[in-house]
Amino acid sequence: MNKRKLVLEALLALSLTTLLSTVVYAEKTHQPEGNTVISEKDKPSITLVMDKWTGENDIVLNVQSKKNTTIKLSEMYVWDDSASLGGIYVEPKIDLDENGNGTITFKNDDLKNVKTLIGSNDPLDWTKIKQIEMWFNFCLDETEIYTSKSAYIPVEISKTPSPVETEKPKTTETVKKETKVTTKNTQSKAVKTGDNTNITLYTSLLIISVIVVSGTIVLRKKKS
Repeated sequence: MNKRKLVLEALLALSLTTLLSTVVYAEKTHQPEGNTVISEKDKPSITLVMDKWTGENDIVLNVQSKKNTTIKLSEMYVWDDSASLGGIYVEPKIDLDENGNGTITFKNDDLKNVKTLIGSNDPLDWTKIKQIEMWFNFCLDETEIYTSKSAYIPVEISKTPSPVETEKPKTTETVKKETKVTTKNTQSKAVKTGDNTNITLYTSLLIISVIVVSGTIVLRKKKS
C-alpha cells in the first residue's frame, strides 16, 4: 500500500509540474513582441511606426484605445545615455476614429525648431540626444483620465538638423522705399525762397518809379 501511495503521489506531482509548465509557456507566447510595441500593456497601446528618429521624417505613433477616447500629451523629455536633459514640448497632431484608433504625429520641422523649457531656452543639440520620452493621458469624454501611457523613441542623429527659417514679409522693403520717395518730393518743393524775394523787390521798384514819374509831372504843371 505504501508503495502504491508513493507511486500515486509521484505521478500526481509530475502531472502538476507538466500542467504548470504548459500554462507558463502559453502566457509567454501570447505576449506582444517588444520591438514595436512601446507601451506597457496591450490595450490601449501605442506603437512606433519606425524604429528610430533620424531627423529626416515625422515621428508617427499608431494608437489603439477605447471609444470616445481623447488623447493628450502631458509630458515630454529628452535623454542622453544615462540621464534626462530636461523637458521639451512639441504640439502633436492626433487623429482618432470613432473607435479610438488612429495616429499621433510629431512634425519633423517642429522637432528641429524645439527649444529646452528650462534654462537658457537654447535650440536643442540633437547630437547629444539618445531618446525621447513621452507621456500621454487617455481620457473618456475629454475629462476622465482612465490610463496613462509612455512612449520611448530612440534618436540617432550625427548632425543637428538646421532650424527651418520662416520667410520674411516682402512688404517691409516696399514701405521703406515709398517713405524715401515722399521725403525727397517734400524737400524739392520747399526750396523757392529766392524767387519770392525777387518778385517783392521788383514790385517795390515799380511803385517807387510810379511815384517819381507822378512827382515830375506835377512839378512841370506848376512851373507852366
